[in-house]
Amino acid sequence: MNEIVAQATKLGSIIGTHPGVTGYRELTRQLELDITATNLLGQFEQLVQTLQMKEQQGQPIEVAEKRAFEQLQQSIQMHPLIKKLAAAEQEYRAIMGKVQESINAGLTAQLTGAPLPEAAAPVSKIILDT
Repeated sequence: MNEIVAQATKLGSIIGTHPGVTGYRELTRQLELDITATNLLGQFEQLVQTLQMKEQQGQPIEVAEKRAFEQLQQSIQMHPLIKKLAAAEQEYRAIMGKVQESINAGLTAQLTGAPLPEAAAPVSKIILDT
């Protein structure tokens, strides 16, 4: 178990240096400092909770609430930092999905005795100039 944890820690360190991950972290920090973006997201989350609660209780959603929802949604979509963060989050999820697929492929290969798939094969340390 210690070896698995050590290798997982090493993998986490490697993943943490990927430009997609470092970019996502930086944009997250920037978002915390952007009062306008933080307020927009907070208002949106609060309104979504209110609308969900009304829906669960069978209460009607007012026209003004629908308009407020649409306006907040548009403001969020137009905010440059939030747009960048959404793209970075999508890239981060893709990276982590690829990592999970590779882990699953390695586990499957180990359990079945099959060779590692091409994408999960160990990477050569040779660096070629192109």
